[in-house]
Amino acid sequence: MNSPKTIAVMMENLEYGGATTHLKTLIKNKVFSNTNFILITNKSNKAIGNSFKIKNKNIKIIFYKSFNIFDMNSKILKILFLVFKPLFFLLSILQMYKLFKKIKFDLLIANCGGYGDFRSEMACLIANKILKNQKIYLLIHHCYTKPLFWSFLINIFNYFISHCISGVIFVSKATKLTIKKNTALLNNKMLNNTVIHNGVEIKKFSKQIIPSLKTNSKVIKIGMLSRIEKYKGQLDLIEGFNKLSKNYKSKCIVFLVGSGKIRDMKLITQKIKSLKLMNKIKLLNYVNEDSYKIINNFDLLISATRDFEAFGYSIAEALFVKTPVMCTNVGGVKEFVNNKNAIIIQPKNIHSIKKSLIYFISNKKKIKKKISNGHKMIKEKFNSDIMCKKFFKYFSYA
Repeated sequence: MNSPKTIAVMMENLEYGGATTHLKTLIKNKVFSNTNFILITNKSNKAIGNSFKIKNKNIKIIFYKSFNIFDMNSKILKILFLVFKPLFFLLSILQMYKLFKKIKFDLLIANCGGYGDFRSEMACLIANKILKNQKIYLLIHHCYTKPLFWSFLINIFNYFISHCISGVIFVSKATKLTIKKNTALLNNKMLNNTVIHNGVEIKKFSKQIIPSLKTNSKVIKIGMLSRIEKYKGQLDLIEGFNKLSKNYKSKCIVFLVGSGKIRDMKLITQKIKSLKLMNKIKLLNYVNEDSYKIINNFDLLISATRDFEAFGYSIAEALFVKTPVMCTNVGGVKEFVNNKNAIIIQPKNIHSIKKSLIYFISNKKKIKKKISNGHKMIKEKFNSDIMCKKFFKYFSYA
């Protein structure tokens, strides 16, 4: 199979995250150098914009108004939305049918950040089956998310979708396991499915200091690069840091880099103020810089996700740029991270965070060995060339 001339990517999303990073990495890779991309996404997707102006790539972006996302604050309207969700989903199938009837492509990827509830990616797959389009793939990045209502009906659609698509791809074994356990998607034994681990781009990166991350050169810069959400563990890091003695606190400063919903941002801000840590913990929101450059500005990257991480792009990127990593070993993270290349902390464990921060500050020689191991492992096993070649091979034979 030659490289497909045009790949359409359907993606319903709100904030920048692993699914967006993965898509950019895929588009930029030389394996798809002769391929044009059409990105179909919701108007409320904050991750799409200047970041998708990729040099020497023909990328067309089509926006639509999603029937499957509700972003109003009214509780009554939210309840009504949940009650009538199946109807909105059927309207979404009609919407996707009309939209894709006008789009010409060789291959379609439904790029799904999470899976479990009614989603436009699901509607897109059904619509393209009705349109009799071939080479339709579902790519799932995160774990199963249990819907509030309509689980049985959603599972019926899942089983139907399993007969609509050419194949399904998971970014980790952990992701596949959650979908297999909780949905009917893989009940179709004839469905071609595979795991293709994420890969980071092996490239040169700027080592310049970012102004918003600039501080005293003697101070240890601890950073989190993640969406601001409760399950991501920012509150756990704040509590763990607060447990440090004054001596250890004086040696460090924490940067929380990422955007999130207003209520989550307020919760973090209030916690920092209540503990009187305004001078030691900085909430920076979104920083418009290359992630490699941001992570390289840290002396330590922390990922404190509480329950499930499908892969952990920021962790892999930190290992590549030789920034030490401290992380919870949850979900797909354990498929490439261990005690030889990172400092492992227990999820939702304040004492574990405190203890590990002290260990990091006090054991520079041991940390250097972990850095070397992590960098070598990412270059050899989890780089974007390997990932994209696997995608190409899968598309050829699925």
